[in-house]
Formats: sequence, structure tokens, C-alpha cells
Amino acid sequence: MKIECTIDGKALSLSVNSNKPLSLILMEDVGITSINSHCRGKACGNCIVLLNDEATLSCVIPAFRLREATVKTFDSYQKTRLYRDIERAYKATGNTPCPNCYASKTLIIESILQEMTNNTRNRTFGRNNLPLAGGQNDEVPLDKEAIIQELSLNTCQCMDMAELLQIVEIALTYRRRKRVRRH
Repeated sequence: MKIECTIDGKALSLSVNSNKPLSLILMEDVGITSINSHCRGKACGNCIVLLNDEATLSCVIPAFRLREATVKTFDSYQKTRLYRDIERAYKATGNTPCPNCYASKTLIIESILQEMTNNTRNRTFGRNNLPLAGGQNDEVPLDKEAIIQELSLNTCQCMDMAELLQIVEIALTYRRRKRVRRH
């Protein structure tokens, strides 16, 4: 099957089996090194990618779902300015995920931050409903249960949820400050 998609900013045309999981496509066909897919589809969460900006387990996504999709892996994400918000939040809290889940947890947090600042999907995350500079009021109320559910995509127990929630809140503060400066 021939699939047209964008992976890490590159438009690709891949010829793969329609049921081949995205994690194997990324590792075998594209050469991505940040994917840790040790569970073989049992959903450990160490193979998270951003599929159309949403954190997704790449081991359970069949190739046919990639048609016209945009995939971002940690390899390219860590080169962005957005990554710096999360990296700074890790440093501010003194907590960092273990090497096995660092990439996946970071991409999950990015997916949450995008949701909270862009309001592109219907889930609710954001921290408060205070207006942004310039009178905009597009922040979503904080829904810790939804955030915890999203963070649970990765099953590694190296950090507890309270630590991860704190990282999300601090990274969100950095992200919103950037956003206020742009408006």
C-alpha cells in the first residue's frame, strides 16, 4: 500500500503493508531513533508520537491511518522552541522522566499544552479562565482528571502524577507568557 504523509516535516510516500504499525514504520522505514517500542503493541506508552498534534501510541496505529496525516516524533520536536518550555519546567521542578520514557512523556505534555493554549480539540485542560493580554479569553478551565488520563498513556512509574501535573502547569505558564508577548 502506498501512503502519503508528513513525518517530521518531510512529505513522504511510503510503500508498506496496510496493517504495519506506525512504530515499525518509523523505526524500519524512516530511521527514527527516539521510538522505544519494547511492548510490541501492549501499550506501555514509550512509543508516543504526535499524530496530527495529538499524543498517540505509535505501536497501535496501522499504516492505513497515516493517509494525509502529520506525524511528529521526539527527534524533530526536541529541536523546536516549544520543547524549551517543557525542558525549563523539568529543570524548575527538579524532576525529569527516566531515559526510557522521557521522549514519550515530553510529547504527551506537548499535546496537553497545545490543547490548553490552542483549543483545537474538544477536551478541556487549561488552568484558569482569565483573559489573555489584549482581551482575549480563549483559555480552557483546568481539568486535572483529563490531564491525568492523557499522562497515563505512558505507564512508566518513574514519576508520580503530582510531579507531572506540576511540570504541565509550569510549562503552561511559560507557553502562555510567550503567547501573550506575540499578541
